[in-house]
Amino acid sequence: MSSTLIRGGTVVNAEGAVRADVLVRDGVVAALGTDPSWTADRVLDATGMLVIPGGIDAHTHLEYPIDGFTTRTADDFHSGTVAAAHGGTTTVLDFVKKEPDRTLRDTYLARRDTAAAKAVIDFGLHAIVPPRAQQPDVLDDLRRLAKEGATSWKFFMAYPGTQMVDDGELLEGFELALENGVLPMVHAENGHMIDRETRLLLESGRTAEPFHAVAHGHDSEAEAVHRAVVLAESVGTPLYVVHVSSAEAAAEISRARAQGHRVWGETCPQYLAVAFEDYQGLGERAAAYLCSPPIRERANQQGLWTFLATGALSTVATDHAGFCLHQPDDLPPQKLRSPGYFPKVPNGVPGIEDRLMVLWETGVAAGRIDPCRFVDLVATRPAKLFGLFPRKGAVVVGADADLVVWDPAADHVITAAGSHMRTDYNLYEGLRVTGKPVHVLSRGDHLVDAEGTFTGTAGRGAFLSRGKPHLF
Repeated sequence: MSSTLIRGGTVVNAEGAVRADVLVRDGVVAALGTDPSWTADRVLDATGMLVIPGGIDAHTHLEYPIDGFTTRTADDFHSGTVAAAHGGTTTVLDFVKKEPDRTLRDTYLARRDTAAAKAVIDFGLHAIVPPRAQQPDVLDDLRRLAKEGATSWKFFMAYPGTQMVDDGELLEGFELALENGVLPMVHAENGHMIDRETRLLLESGRTAEPFHAVAHGHDSEAEAVHRAVVLAESVGTPLYVVHVSSAEAAAEISRARAQGHRVWGETCPQYLAVAFEDYQGLGERAAAYLCSPPIRERANQQGLWTFLATGALSTVATDHAGFCLHQPDDLPPQKLRSPGYFPKVPNGVPGIEDRLMVLWETGVAAGRIDPCRFVDLVATRPAKLFGLFPRKGAVVVGADADLVVWDPAADHVITAAGSHMRTDYNLYEGLRVTGKPVHVLSRGDHLVDAEGTFTGTAGRGAFLSRGKPHLF
């Protein structure tokens, strides 16, 4: 296997930064230092740039079915992982939803095979725990999946009648997760509160797309976070809360952590950089912004940034679930399948390619976080929580050579036209960023070069059988 020397850069890890060259051999980091005698098959000049671990997006939905499997997200495991690589992400963790005619484990194995044939970067899979009525023996599947490297399980507290589990099922699932060294994850919204608010909105004729945010209030998210923390603490299990959108919900996590509870919160770039005010007047095209929990009002953002900077929120993922505004011939109904009626809009927004650039611009360049905190949020903490550390998430000797040469002074404008995602719009259209990836390596393979040339092939991405979480 070829060798690579990244010379002249500053290596940035979560715990600190140091001027060092990086020598890569056989797909791993072989040495760090400043030895002028080092040679390699390929030398990359990183002068004036940073060398950071490849990003780990712990929350994606590629070719993901929704609404009773009547439609799916636009990006498949090939286009989505190509886009991720262009943005500096070298690992994705996606989700498995039980198919109606298969068990959870059989669905998991089939989805693993689908991803393995298409992915260009490494990937892992979270298992979504269905309501017991959909598979009475699902706990047996979960035990087997834990032994096979699925060490994170997601529970929905929303969508009653389809995906929501009740508190008894949550407790039983949390107990099983604790017994098997698994990190339970929750989609924390109170499904009954949302259903009631939706009914009231529809009865009053308020059906337009922006009313989606009204139906998914701050209180429904904060209540569910509080309840999940209490239930997890009663069992003694750690807890991971996905896509925290409300500062009120983040405050619940902050209070729990201050009391010593083992709970971690994830937020997303769309909640930090986009606001309700950006789409409230767009009519049916506001569908482009609809996701759950919703993109909230701009005044909410400062609270999220505060909790992100202070550690109450621990990771930034995308929840990438991109759909098209226009209807491609080869995809099932997309965003505008029911204009003017928010309950039927497919939920989800794109962002798998933009995550690092948006967080750098709005976080580091804006003075809210430093580069080490940036690395922790997008790579190191996800690697630790999801059983990938120290193989991934850090630039250290022996780790996979998932590396990004990052230009902190790059001048780049994010556009849909310049994106590699399948979606035909971009939430961050026109955002000028001052940092971007210049070179991207995955296990030593040079996937993206300084000209933006991509050299990866479908199927080169490896499935990651993950270990137990590092909860320190």
